[in-house]
Amino acid sequence: MKDLLNPSQRRAVTVTLRGFENGLRQALAWLDGKSENGILYRGMLSLSTEKRERMRLEIAAALEEIAMLGRVLALDREEEDARGLIRSEMSVAWANLLDTQSKKLRGYGDVDPQLAEVLDPSIIHLSSIAIRLANLLDDAPASGEKS
Repeated sequence: MKDLLNPSQRRAVTVTLRGFENGLRQALAWLDGKSENGILYRGMLSLSTEKRERMRLEIAAALEEIAMLGRVLALDREEEDARGLIRSEMSVAWANLLDTQSKKLRGYGDVDPQLAEVLDPSIIHLSSIAIRLANLLDDAPASGEKS
């Protein structure tokens, strides 16, 4: 079949379908009982058995459609290294953490004068850890290389 997409269109379609597939597979993990128990959150999916089954059927149909489009349009499968995802999440966390220092919280109302002593040292420490993690991933060797 003749190539129906120019390179920019191919990239746009591939990125969109890849992102949708990723979301579908994450939803499947939640449907299969994945739960997260963090320090400040607990994530779980509360759905009836009927709704879980309906979701599984819809997800299966979507994955079949993505597979068909991938074949018909000859879209490339890409091996993704999670380093980029983690690096970007840590960079965003670094910026968000810095934005939660006491002086920045004034936009939400009056700030208790003692808050800076309690909050800011921890926020600065956490933001430093986040940026160090992001930077470590910049320097990390590729898979199979020794550090």
